[in-house]
Amino acid sequence: MMRIANNKLRLLLLLLFPTLLWGNSAPMFHIRQNAKGCFVEIPKRLINRDFLLAARVMTVSSPNNKVKLYAGQRLYDPVWIRLKYDKEQLYLLRPDSKNLCEDTTHLSYPAYARNAITPIAESWKIEQETDSSIVVNWSKFLSEPIEGVDPFGGKTSPGRSLPQLNKILQVDVHEKNLEVSVQYGFEGTTQPFLTTIRKSLLLLPEQPMQPRIHDARVGYDNIPKRKFNFDTPSIAAENYITRFRIVPSPKDVRSYLQGKQVKPQQPIVFYIDDAFPPLWKKAIRKGILDWNKAFEEIGFKEVMQAKTYAEAGPEFDPNDIRFNCFRYVVSDFPNAMGKHWVDPRSGEILQADVLFHSNVIALLRKWYFLQTSAYHPAARTKTLPDDITAQLIRYAAAHEIGHCLGLEHNFKASYAYNTEDLRRPEFTERYGTTPSIMDYARFNYVAQPGDDVRYVLPPLLGVYDRYAIRIGYAYLSRENTRTVAGWIDEKQNDPMYHCGRMAPSTIPTDPTVQTSDLGNDPVASATYGIRNLQQILTQLPEWNKKRLTDNPFEEMPATYTDLQQAYFDHLERVIPFIGFSDEVSGKAVEFLWKELLGGYNFLRTDAVCKYAGNPTEAIIKAQKTIIEKMFGRIIAERISSNETPAGFTYAHYLEVSANYLFTDKTPDIFTRHLQESYLQTLQSLLTEARTSSFSVLFSPTVSEHLTRIREQLTTNPSTWNNYLKNKIQ
Repeated sequence: MMRIANNKLRLLLLLLFPTLLWGNSAPMFHIRQNAKGCFVEIPKRLINRDFLLAARVMTVSSPNNKVKLYAGQRLYDPVWIRLKYDKEQLYLLRPDSKNLCEDTTHLSYPAYARNAITPIAESWKIEQETDSSIVVNWSKFLSEPIEGVDPFGGKTSPGRSLPQLNKILQVDVHEKNLEVSVQYGFEGTTQPFLTTIRKSLLLLPEQPMQPRIHDARVGYDNIPKRKFNFDTPSIAAENYITRFRIVPSPKDVRSYLQGKQVKPQQPIVFYIDDAFPPLWKKAIRKGILDWNKAFEEIGFKEVMQAKTYAEAGPEFDPNDIRFNCFRYVVSDFPNAMGKHWVDPRSGEILQADVLFHSNVIALLRKWYFLQTSAYHPAARTKTLPDDITAQLIRYAAAHEIGHCLGLEHNFKASYAYNTEDLRRPEFTERYGTTPSIMDYARFNYVAQPGDDVRYVLPPLLGVYDRYAIRIGYAYLSRENTRTVAGWIDEKQNDPMYHCGRMAPSTIPTDPTVQTSDLGNDPVASATYGIRNLQQILTQLPEWNKKRLTDNPFEEMPATYTDLQQAYFDHLERVIPFIGFSDEVSGKAVEFLWKELLGGYNFLRTDAVCKYAGNPTEAIIKAQKTIIEKMFGRIIAERISSNETPAGFTYAHYLEVSANYLFTDKTPDIFTRHLQESYLQTLQSLLTEARTSSFSVLFSPTVSEHLTRIREQLTTNPSTWNNYLKNKIQ
């Protein structure tokens, strides 16, 4: 590693004792900085080589910036660049990372190439040239924000730039990367903003890793490719999964192929921030190392390694692109995220980070309390015992490391388990709450008091997680898509190995793919979850009687509002199953109406209102949201496009709902709001239907249904019914 020093002394030492300065490997570039600028000497051997240009936040004066970034965070994916020069200028090229043609020897390739030249993004005057190198002035390039690379600049700028504050603070050069620390200043709308950015330029491997083709049946983050085929001729979409390069060393290949466990040529090392509390550090280390179990099953040992910053070598720098870090973010925002940077040519993960916010523990404690305290005494306190805190941190850490390894969320996983199995201690001890730690299954809200369920978390690694690592990381001496597809085919009849991603929508397209759900019977799971919430509200004063407080939630990790939200979350997770199948649809509708017409009453007992206040408005607002989702366009389209005359029809759905809703002759305030919301939602549906191709299927049914309700209201006149009748147009 080199730091900028006295240039004359550096040159003299370099000529006389090159290994004294650089060791056995020379730095990628030589840097000369003076009043005229920052001059970079680039060896000609690196011309036409591929690089990755990236940037991350090192420090900020406040995280309340335009894009809410914290120290250690990145905003953009790195940019693939290449250097080229002529007699006068050095050019920075931006190769196309998406479109490619591999058959460069085909007679038609020149026709393809004419429409695929590599664009130039930047150029610099060559200041000096020798037989082996060229020198350029990169002062502006390194010291000013680069659009689409720097976190702060252009559309993401936190205010007017203050160029007088922009400067290069430090330059470090290593064998394969350049690290530049830059200060930027901005005039914010309310206060000045100062940040330090780390720009990294990484030399990519001369030979890219063999890519592995993405199969949508297994959840890997992936990079899209469009390949031109001359034989067809056509363009085929083909995605590469993102993964680390885990291969046996050349001397171990034979042993690996013979079924023996070997160490990888390059392990995956994560460095844990020393700022974490000691208990957290130990738990995080375990969460990182948990993934070794999956790698051992495919023949690799000691793949995952964990060290603290203090245990790292002298060259360690948490902002250096060469190091994977597990970072501590002091923040009142409860969050954690695992991110990685990849080689766009192959999908190889080159660097990964976890940003673990200090307040994530508050979120974990809240979930733990709301989902398990009804039957799990240890959850009934704001400060959990150390062993449980460690379990929660370990679970969250392992989940984020999964993202760093390339895995996506698998929100379908929890649907693989029978709901009733989650009440069996022997089942949960072995399988946890879901087959995948990459799910958002959280903790076991299905188990009931008296079930004697003790293990309430997801598994440390689930059946699906170990399988997914095999699909992405099992070594093949030569990549073979059919081989990998065969491994996936073997498991497709077992729901434990299924994967599902949520598409952006207010209601999931596939109801079996949801966050925070458990089990394959949505109504039963929600019913059990609600029973536990009822138990918490009933027993909370008893649990808290020694604290002598009027509000039993006062020293708990969740509030009454949190519990109320958890109740309505259970209802919302049942809605997507309307129209899923005839049997499930009927059960879902019955469950939802029973809850909407009285199931919520445990939230507003006299005892609860004494400390929580009157929750009427909050309940009415939440119920309105439920009605809008139950009778909005998505559910109308789903039922209408799939119904059969003998099955669950849209007309039947509306008729059953009206029978529940309009039977009461003296509706209370909650029922009145439900009636009004129901009619308003259906009226809006008729207007919105004009933009839906399915409107011809459901609009006539809605119109006829509203006419019948109007007639019914006319037959039973009252001030309220007259008001409702006038709502129908």
